[in-house]
Formats: sequence, structure tokens, C-alpha cells
Amino acid sequence: MPKRKDLLLIVGALCLALILFLISRYMGSGDVSTVVARVNGEEVLRKSLLTDGRYEIPLGEGEINIIRVEKGVVWMEEANCRDGLCIGQGKMRNRAKSIVCLPHNLVITLEGEPVSTGSDTDELDVIIY
Repeated sequence: MPKRKDLLLIVGALCLALILFLISRYMGSGDVSTVVARVNGEEVLRKSLLTDGRYEIPLGEGEINIIRVEKGVVWMEEANCRDGLCIGQGKMRNRAKSIVCLPHNLVITLEGEPVSTGSDTDELDVIIY
């Protein structure tokens, strides 16, 4: 039978896990509209989450990663890295998560930059003289 200190430790660990889970959900719950891919810290792809697609990220020397965007969700569909862990990282819906392919130095994140819908009144459509 567990001792009292063991039970307190288990309850404390569960509470801490719940708190960290809620913090990650809250911190990542902002509006996201753009998927961004960076290789070695340099941006190589920026696409809207509103547009479904399959995007190939060639990295040179035969290295390639393919990400899929569908219904506002992004995931690593294919990669020819040696371990393939990036494929198993699952789908990403908010900022609380990122997809990382360490062998290829590739990081996929979601950002909340507004996507232009053409209804922005601050932009000029036509200039008439």
C-alpha cells in the first residue's frame, strides 16, 4: 500500500502536468493563419492555412521534406531524413506546437499574421490621375 508521501507526490505531479497542459493550450490558442518553414533559421516557405496544399521543401543533396496543409491543419507528410521522427510528430493546429526535423535543420511553425482577403480598406486598389 502506498505511503502518504507517495500519494502526495503522485497528486502533485498530476496537478503540475494539468497546469502545464492548460498553459500550453492557452498560450497556443491565438488565431493562426500562416504556416512558416525555416531551414537553418532562414525562412524558405510561407503559406496560408486557408489554402489546402502539398508543399515540397527541397534542401539540397537529395534531402527533401513534404508538408501537407488541409483544413487549417499542417503535418509532415514525407521526409527522407535518417530517423523520420518529424513525420511522427503529428498534426499541428495552433502555436503551442512546432514540427522539427533535426537532421535537415527544418522547423515548421504556425503564425498569426493576417491573411489578406482583399477587403482591407487601407490598401490602394487603383490610383486615378
